[in-house]
Amino acid sequence: MLAALFFAGALGLSLTTTACRGGKETNKPGECGGRCGDGTKCQDGQCVVDYLAVCRPDDYDPDGGDEDNTQMRPPIDTWGQCQEDASDLPPFKPVDDSHVPQYDPNKARTLSMDIGDEQLAEDTINAHMRDVEYALNECFSRAACYNNGVFPSGTIEFVFRLEGSGQVESVKVTAPEEFNIFSAIQCARKAVYDHKFPSYDGPGMTISYAVELM
Repeated sequence: MLAALFFAGALGLSLTTTACRGGKETNKPGECGGRCGDGTKCQDGQCVVDYLAVCRPDDYDPDGGDEDNTQMRPPIDTWGQCQEDASDLPPFKPVDDSHVPQYDPNKARTLSMDIGDEQLAEDTINAHMRDVEYALNECFSRAACYNNGVFPSGTIEFVFRLEGSGQVESVKVTAPEEFNIFSAIQCARKAVYDHKFPSYDGPGMTISYAVELM
């Protein structure tokens, strides 16, 4: 099974990272009360960078400045395919994600006046999301094993809040009903929540991400 990956955006107090993914328009300026500027879109009442529409400037130098050199694992070639012998599978045990808070864009948050203005670099976020992808694929593959070797097609979307400590604070998952098999969604929420990002001296970031399984 193939997958298309969409890193929709990251938002702190300022929009600082861009990536050229092409082919999609941003939201109309009137949405989100007109707060979203060029290269951003309105999502859950907040402005996030639209990575499908925003490109780096023509004079961008990948070898210059303070760009992050985080190494990224190779892309996953096969998604949602059972890699185990069905006869060797243990009895199914549901995944408990009750400890994972649900992301709420309207939640009141207190911002410390002593906090810095750092944000994680785009390359760092992408590299860590690749690690998350591997964990997600384990969720989908294991569900496929219990589902006669089949995992459904469709798009699963994530919105999560990342704190300066590098800890994911809360996670929201939107997926087709067909994905709700053998704890695939619960496992996916837990995979995102359990991942530890690098710490940084700055406000929280809201990150939107999607995986389309084809």
